[in-house]
Amino acid sequence: MATVHPILVSAFEPFGGAQRNPSHDVVQELTRRAERGQLSAQQEHAGVVVVPVLLPVEFSTAGQLLTRAISEHRPALVISVGLAAGTDTIRLERVGLNLRDARIPDNAGAQPVDEPITAEGESALFSTLRLKAAGERIAAADIPVSLSLSAGSYVCNDLLYTVLHHLGRQAPQTRAGFVHVPDLHAADAPVTVGQAVLALDLLICESLSEAPDTAAQLGALH
Repeated sequence: MATVHPILVSAFEPFGGAQRNPSHDVVQELTRRAERGQLSAQQEHAGVVVVPVLLPVEFSTAGQLLTRAISEHRPALVISVGLAAGTDTIRLERVGLNLRDARIPDNAGAQPVDEPITAEGESALFSTLRLKAAGERIAAADIPVSLSLSAGSYVCNDLLYTVLHHLGRQAPQTRAGFVHVPDLHAADAPVTVGQAVLALDLLICESLSEAPDTAAQLGALH
């Protein structure tokens, strides 16, 4: 009997007055393809099951809900997806900062300035996904992709840091990270929903591998 590999994949609700959040569309389509057995990850790693989680764009609350889901499902991987309006690539985030500094209020009205996420936490934590291996594979599929050194200081970063901090203490064997997608609904969107789904699929493929990440020269300025 094949081992089940639950993959917890989170998306965000709309925020900032928008009617939709592309991250939700991507995770919904990824889940549909997984239910049909259409993911490359399911061909390469038997037992892959995608567990979607929809989160509010709220400091603290999003992280609390996702860490609760981690405790419930005990996933092999945790991948969070969010919107980065203005970007033209799939951004694989490498670093979560212990910082809350909001340009606009979150959906609960909170707008912290220069606050730590966790008072006793490290200044920064690194994604534990195989980002460089995945980046090479996503690029080979002709999907615009980049490795990013900043997930910002809004709720996306808050979630990334919270999850990494939680797993580092409770389940260090579980890999986790964050992916930013462009505005996939824009008229001139540089990436389609289908391409974003494939990028996540390939990220899952590579991150389920037990091998260390590749040493590809994919450094970035930001």
